[in-house]
Amino acid sequence: MSTSTEVRPRPKHRTFTADQRLTILEEYEAATTALERAAVMRKRGIYSSLLFHWRKQRDGNTTVSKPKRGRPANPEAAENKRLIAENERLKRRLEKSERTVAALGKAHALLQMIASESVADSERSNQS
Repeated sequence: MSTSTEVRPRPKHRTFTADQRLTILEEYEAATTALERAAVMRKRGIYSSLLFHWRKQRDGNTTVSKPKRGRPANPEAAENKRLIAENERLKRRLEKSERTVAALGKAHALLQMIASESVADSERSNQS
């Protein structure tokens, strides 16, 4: 048992380019016996499940790339996002229209007040 208290760095997740994957697959498939195939996997430090996925991607005419992880995208999420943005835009437009109507109402009341004062002034001037 080791008495070292040194903390070892966590190994990084390895990634392979499409060319590297194809090269490894060709090397694996060129091996004639199970022992040779196992030696290829040990030399590259990969598991047979990874080779299975790469082969499946290659034969399915898909690009040999890193498999996507996580939840699949919700098809309604984009529509919901668009509708929420449109709703916010329409709310801002409604607020602007309401402010405009309120301002026009105040302007109308002010003009009526001015008009009634001018009518009252003209009546007083006609009486004199």
